[in-house]
Amino acid sequence: MFVLLINNSLMNLNKTLLIILLCIGVTASTQDKKFSTPLSPRTANYTIQLNLDTHKKQVQATQVLTFNNPSSDTIWTMPFHMYYNAFKNNKSTFMTEANGLMSTKSEEDIQQGLWSWIKILTVEDEQGNNLIDSLHFVAVDDANPNDHTVLELRLKTPILPYQSYELEMSWLSQIPKTAIRTGYSRDYFFMVQWYPKLGVYEPKNCRFAKEGQWNCHQYHANTEYFGEFGVYNVQMTVPKNFVVGASGFLLEEKEEGDKKSYTYLAEDVIDFAWTANPNFIVIEDEWKGVELKLMVMPEHQCNQDRFLKAAKYALDFFETYIEKYPYPTMTIVSPPYYGLFSGAMEYPTLFTAPTLCILPPNIRTTETLTMHELTHQYFMQMLSTNEQEEAWMDEGFTAFFEAKMMDKFYPKGVFYWDYMGINVGSEEYRRGRFFNADNIKIGPMSNAGWLFKHGGHREIVYGKASVWLKTLEGLVGETCMQEIIHTYFQRWKFKHPCRKDFIAIVNEIVPKHHGNQLGQDMNWFLDQVIYGTEECDYSVHKIINKEIIEPLGFFENTDQVQLPSEQKSEKMFEAKVILYRLGEVWLPQDVKITFDNGEIRLEKWDGKARSHDFTYRGKRKILSVEIDPSLKIPLDKNLINNSHTVEQKSSGITRYFTSFVTWMQAAMITASTLI
Repeated sequence: MFVLLINNSLMNLNKTLLIILLCIGVTASTQDKKFSTPLSPRTANYTIQLNLDTHKKQVQATQVLTFNNPSSDTIWTMPFHMYYNAFKNNKSTFMTEANGLMSTKSEEDIQQGLWSWIKILTVEDEQGNNLIDSLHFVAVDDANPNDHTVLELRLKTPILPYQSYELEMSWLSQIPKTAIRTGYSRDYFFMVQWYPKLGVYEPKNCRFAKEGQWNCHQYHANTEYFGEFGVYNVQMTVPKNFVVGASGFLLEEKEEGDKKSYTYLAEDVIDFAWTANPNFIVIEDEWKGVELKLMVMPEHQCNQDRFLKAAKYALDFFETYIEKYPYPTMTIVSPPYYGLFSGAMEYPTLFTAPTLCILPPNIRTTETLTMHELTHQYFMQMLSTNEQEEAWMDEGFTAFFEAKMMDKFYPKGVFYWDYMGINVGSEEYRRGRFFNADNIKIGPMSNAGWLFKHGGHREIVYGKASVWLKTLEGLVGETCMQEIIHTYFQRWKFKHPCRKDFIAIVNEIVPKHHGNQLGQDMNWFLDQVIYGTEECDYSVHKIINKEIIEPLGFFENTDQVQLPSEQKSEKMFEAKVILYRLGEVWLPQDVKITFDNGEIRLEKWDGKARSHDFTYRGKRKILSVEIDPSLKIPLDKNLINNSHTVEQKSSGITRYFTSFVTWMQAAMITASTLI
């Protein structure tokens, strides 16, 4: 009996020690993931406790917001994004702009009155003042009285300069059914832009602010988001059979009856996203201390290696090109086929990438999407440019780097599609995104997203931006371009840059590499591509090889006649090529001229005039001419007319070989606009 008591005591002691050690281990692990020094200003910080009702499709939550005034201004109002109200009625700004096409709401749902919304139930300031009557909707962009996507709170006591302010609220939301980017379908929930989200306060001279102001636009069909940096502590209570993934890292997981709570912490981020589904398979991996988590449906597990390999490639690339990914976690969500409304979207430390197991390995959409969405962590998240006003500063850079990475890690020239004899590489893909637009002149890149009322926004911010960034790299060289991007990122991370900040970096770095060779600054180029809408198109108009005939007849008012020479001399030629600038955009051009004796000349043309010629006198004739032989300027719309070859008097198929090869190279790239 005594021995039994001792054994039981030892067993209980061992269990206690084990629990203590496990707790210490979990605490230590959690502490390791927290940043010892903040990466960002942490201006807007959220503590949220929520319950997901999977039957009613509702979220009920309490939320504490701590706002740190980043300015010397005294602030009397606080605007909140209420994104779910975009799906509250068919007259919201979002639904009006989209004509209902961007929502998959069925006629049955409409007949049953299944609309979505979010509403604040209670709100108190830090003094305990009830502010519920101080709330009112505003339509800051279009004065639409039916749009309730921005809610303004009038404060009873102001937020003083550089002081913190705490606000506590409770709210309830009806989750959208398969709306764009967010909502639910069957048992799949993808929760983004799901809570009352504070706008961004811009102090004087921040971005375009002439005075301190709130930046909080309505939810538009063409635009994504803009958020403030902060810390999110979010506890999500869901049915216990549901698997949850979220931004940041897991602090605590506990069961209570038929419910399970997950608490996540995300530091120095501009938003918080989460997802829940009972069928998720979670695959964990690691990259240089970063926890990689892949959440897939069972039918997509076959592509797990493709996801993880592509993610590691991208992380390796950015560690070298910009800096190491700083967050402790990265979550990739591959939604079910009935949840594709949430596919290919990016959020802090979490993104979605749809896939199909029937895709052969040489159709690399899985890899392309993974690299594209991961790239957003640097531009959308860490730089946090305004996606509503300047979407190209995120999407354009992301598309540019997506192609650059795919070229590095996969077969160049066929990275996107190498199947059934069709090859699509970076140039084809990049140019196709832009030149496939119905109207590439529809508006300048400097326009805010909602000003593209008749389409074209996606083609401009993805396609045109990536094409002109590649053109800029062609003009200044890869080394200079890398320094531009690296300097831009290091100087502006966690600070909300705008286009003028990037332009200033370009104008600072280019002269370090090229002096005044490309001009006093690069505004001549940047103004054309950012603020203009014109096309770039250069062509080889004509090659003329004219024999030089000796002078015959009377000259210089003399009576002496010039007669044909009795000795036959070797023929001399005036060889000329005429070049045209067909588009309004002008760019300096390299011109490769090949002569019939095998000599090659590489000429420079500033590209400004509407026409230009290069003329040579001698025994040689021009055989072929090619504008931009190194394809440094993908902004040129029509590459087929960039080259021309004189037909030679040779026999057989070799007669056309040089011309065909040059033409085919250009045609393959130009034809990509039809894919």
